[in-house]
Amino acid sequence: PLTKWADMVQHPDNIPEMVRKAFKLAECEKPGACLVELPEDIAEMEAEGIPIPPVPTRRPGPDPKALVDAVGLIHAAKNPIILAGNGCVRKRSSEQLCRFVTRTGIGVVNTFMGKGAIPRSSEHCLFTIGLQSRDHVSCIMDEADLVIAIGYDLVEYDPMRWNQGNSKKILHIDFLPAEVDDRYRADVELIGDIANCLHGLIEALGDLEKPLFDISRHAKRRAEMIADFDGHNDDETTGTIRPQKALADCRAVLGPGDLLLSDVGAHKMWVARHYHCDEPNTCLIPNGFCSMGFALPGAIASALVNPSGRTLAISGDAGFLMNVQEMETAKRLNLNLVVMVWEDHGYGLIKWKQ
Repeated sequence: PLTKWADMVQHPDNIPEMVRKAFKLAECEKPGACLVELPEDIAEMEAEGIPIPPVPTRRPGPDPKALVDAVGLIHAAKNPIILAGNGCVRKRSSEQLCRFVTRTGIGVVNTFMGKGAIPRSSEHCLFTIGLQSRDHVSCIMDEADLVIAIGYDLVEYDPMRWNQGNSKKILHIDFLPAEVDDRYRADVELIGDIANCLHGLIEALGDLEKPLFDISRHAKRRAEMIADFDGHNDDETTGTIRPQKALADCRAVLGPGDLLLSDVGAHKMWVARHYHCDEPNTCLIPNGFCSMGFALPGAIASALVNPSGRTLAISGDAGFLMNVQEMETAKRLNLNLVVMVWEDHGYGLIKWKQ
């Protein structure tokens, strides 16, 4: 249950094939870890082998009939909204999403794991949904009659929270078919590479003199959210630093392409609500089966892959202590990263939910 595929090397000659298979499966949708087990007796044997080179593959595009049905759903809607999930931060998907919203005038709400799918400066950006309590974004979802779920996994935000009564039409766009869920009954599914699906949908909509919908209908609520976010930016309160102020300072210091990794804990709710992105894959928040202790090892990987960029890991005290020993690794490798620890002397998220 921890990996997409696992196997044990039985003979040294099998290693090139198994390694290539592991990487191919790990990179396929949806990406995940694979395990190749190397027994001690095999590891001691002499071996010769040539790595099998990767072969580029093209993901399929959407079904033409499904595109026609999707266009019909969009034209029939009065107040559609886009729910952008983790799949939207994949290669090219964000670019096509921006084209799609410009063409249609539909606003975008993103999940924790979909941050940066659309720039925070865009008038189509309606920020992040996923908090337990209701807020501005929840009201936007309530008013929608069509939810265009793009790259969305149900584990990111339970549809029970935004589709009670099954009152909304759902257009599902993803690499994989929609999961079976009573509150997530997709009326149309566009299955294939997300970027290709969005490109095909743009083409199917045809030439439009103006967007189908007026994005200014969300302008008042977007302005209210921004005012709420910015309300503590200049907070000079002495003593304990407010979370909003800390994240505002982080956003001011970090560039558009710099990376923030949030560990699991109560602090991730603050990060989700108050740290907004200009580019995809610049704020990583694990969700669903949360990997507590993720931030520091993730930051080490980020600093190794992108040594010229800046990396900030934010952890609670409990999550930080789970992998605090890796600070030695970061120091030994002389990595360019910063770890910020938010201390509450406990498991804050568990305490909050209890």
